[in-house]
Amino acid sequence: MRVVGLVTEYNPFHNGHLFHLTKAKELAEAEYAIAVMSGHFLQRGEPALLDKWTRARMAIAAGVDLVLELPYVFSSRSANAFACGAVSILHGTGIVTHLCFGSEAGNIEPLAQIARLFLQEPPELSALIKKQLKSGLILPLAQTKALAEYLHRNDVVDLKPEILNNPNNILGIEYLRCLMALNSPIKPLTVQRIAAGYHDRKFRGSFASATGIREFLFTNRDIDSLKDVMPSTSLKILKEELSKGYGPVSWENFFPILLYCLRTADPAWLTNILDITEGLENRVLSLLGEAASFRSLVEKIKTKRYTWTRIQRVLNYILMEYTKEDAAYFDEKGPQYIRVLAVSEKGRLLLAKMRKKAALPLITRVAPAYKKGTALMKRMLDYDIKSSDIYTLGYGNAAKFVKGRDFVTGPIVVK
Repeated sequence: MRVVGLVTEYNPFHNGHLFHLTKAKELAEAEYAIAVMSGHFLQRGEPALLDKWTRARMAIAAGVDLVLELPYVFSSRSANAFACGAVSILHGTGIVTHLCFGSEAGNIEPLAQIARLFLQEPPELSALIKKQLKSGLILPLAQTKALAEYLHRNDVVDLKPEILNNPNNILGIEYLRCLMALNSPIKPLTVQRIAAGYHDRKFRGSFASATGIREFLFTNRDIDSLKDVMPSTSLKILKEELSKGYGPVSWENFFPILLYCLRTADPAWLTNILDITEGLENRVLSLLGEAASFRSLVEKIKTKRYTWTRIQRVLNYILMEYTKEDAAYFDEKGPQYIRVLAVSEKGRLLLAKMRKKAALPLITRVAPAYKKGTALMKRMLDYDIKSSDIYTLGYGNAAKFVKGRDFVTGPIVVK
């Protein structure tokens, strides 16, 4: 039995995702597809447009057989932690045979070569990365410059450091590095991204980036205009959810809550928050009074060293009270469970096999799992539960500020 794994956010599920799903199953010659999907807060530090169960339902309706949640403690992180959390879950299922990811490169070999270099990190490369970091560059740029110098010094002409300039290539390299570190039998595959780029705001024929779709929805409620860039099943679910007032959710919905958190925060406490270094807390607090919106706050804080994405993540960590200590502990221990968000009728066979083969506890209901779980499992689950409780506050309607949804919402079964 061949099962292809996908690492996703589906924010929201669009034609590009459908293309990737179809191509992944074709390349892997797979009968089944399992997606590991971020929950309510995503890799770039943003809240999801729609809640995790809705996005999982979109995926199942489009042909994914099983959607698993990537815990918050990994889903909101930079590339290495995000990728390793997701790959560890796919590896832990015991049934995934292939991993297929999108990349700008469209070729697995150069990505694998760089992944091996970063995994082994020869002393010379390590020293070059540290040198670039000391010069003030953020890690991705430091790695790119260091890699370029390393390849030049060692006369490696068949690898281009520019491959690190693309976000999906970077994630792909991290997926490969994690597979190698785990000595996983999962075979990696890649599909070249087509048409709309990761940050592309424009619609190009039947393809649009998730960023372009979200920005359209934040300014335009003519949802039918999306019929050419989203599967009909996704569009139908999107309409249903928006008509009920469950989205679209953006950072602006949380701005008053964030202001409260920052205005009442002890600067000393802020230094314990993940990714706050070099006095960043002072910069955030000093510029707080000048911002009238989330966007203006980030624009004021942002510098060449502190990118938009890093600021978003830091503000998200403040909202979630995610500390450096917890992040280091979770990175060391890895995922502690496999949580099911949605399953197709066909996908129930996968669950049956996972109950026998999975290396991690399988969670379909949070309450009994929480009651019986280890202290570490509960600590990790607490962040998922908290992220849901905070996320509902983004609906802007007190009647929808539901607490404890994770305890009452089981896996969505799509027939």
